[in-house]
Amino acid sequence: MKLLLALILTISLIEASGFAEETVALNSLVKEALEKNPEIKAAKAKWEASTKRPSQVSTLPNPTIGVRYMNVSFDRLTLGEDDFTEFGIISASQEVPFPGKLSLKGKIAKEEAEAQGKFSEAIVKRVLADLKDAYYDWYLANKSIEITSKNKELLEKFVKIAEAKYAVGEGIQQDVLKAQVELSGFIERLALLNQKKEVVEARIRSILNRSPESSIGKPEEVKKSELKLSLDDLYKLTESESPILLAGKNLIERNDEALKLAKKEYFPDFVVDFEWINRGEFTNDGPFADMWQVRVGFIVPLYFWRKEKFGVEEAVSQLEEAKEEYTSTSLNLSFAVKDKYLTAKTAEKLLDLYSSGIIPQATLSLESAIAGYEVGNVDFLTLLNNLVTLFNYELAYYTQLTEYQKALARIEENIGMVLVQ
Repeated sequence: MKLLLALILTISLIEASGFAEETVALNSLVKEALEKNPEIKAAKAKWEASTKRPSQVSTLPNPTIGVRYMNVSFDRLTLGEDDFTEFGIISASQEVPFPGKLSLKGKIAKEEAEAQGKFSEAIVKRVLADLKDAYYDWYLANKSIEITSKNKELLEKFVKIAEAKYAVGEGIQQDVLKAQVELSGFIERLALLNQKKEVVEARIRSILNRSPESSIGKPEEVKKSELKLSLDDLYKLTESESPILLAGKNLIERNDEALKLAKKEYFPDFVVDFEWINRGEFTNDGPFADMWQVRVGFIVPLYFWRKEKFGVEEAVSQLEEAKEEYTSTSLNLSFAVKDKYLTAKTAEKLLDLYSSGIIPQATLSLESAIAGYEVGNVDFLTLLNNLVTLFNYELAYYTQLTEYQKALARIEENIGMVLVQ
């Protein structure tokens, strides 16, 4: 009996164990996501497309080039015979917007492109945060399976001890039944944990754009990252570096320029026409002299009270919307940052409490219970309760470690620096 209990005490409940499997570093998955994630690639393509717009909208409209022929008779061609016969070799018409309109359109498109660039960056940060979130869930699932398996093995040994004692009349049947119930509970937990592991791995494959059945390995051992920034530091970094807020500023500028453009719509655009008319042969020696004409027309905003007026009002409302959206987003991000900051700080305190106090104490308590059970001073249920208590605290430790890392990963979405590697 003493030999078996000594063997049980040598089993580490926290150290990693199990079959050899290739470990996968978080950094390697981040690089893979940046290269292969379809959402990131689509966002970048959308941004690149938006950068092509400013030049297009700030350029004059394409001119209209035409050829015109006017004949006097239906029964014959009268070119060169009649003064009213005309053959316009060249006619061109060019619309010219009122000065300032094209440059405003270019500025609007530029702000939209810059906003799209920030949105693309935000998508990159969000996808990477999702990946890190999934990676830490994956780590927790693997670590939970590891700890549960170790405790299951230990509990199986306790069951054999209880059965042996009961067989020689030194134990009671209730101890055996209680141990078997706890053992069944561990088997149930392992089944659920393996299911969770499969789900998390499927999520990681999806982010990495891998096939559903591809090999994924196992996560590295996670070390606690350092959070040296205060909450005020995070607020300031969010305000100055958050891609979503920077995009919001671009959209405010975009709508401010759009309002200026809407006001300029009250001014008329111009249409310049040029035509060269050949009234004889296709040379300058024809019987009638060539003619040319230039005409300037105006596109008058005649119905301004039904069109341009409402265009300005629409632009004013859109500008107000952009400002309020920015304010709302800023408040939501501040709340999210504070929420994750408090989550991280709480988890940090609990991690210190578990590692320096609770787990060492629970370990000593279990060792004491094993020693007491060996000499008959502690009953089996006390021994079992000590085992389950230590098991629960070990799971709680790794749960808080992953919550801490996940909180930092979410904070990263809104600041211009990396907190977890």
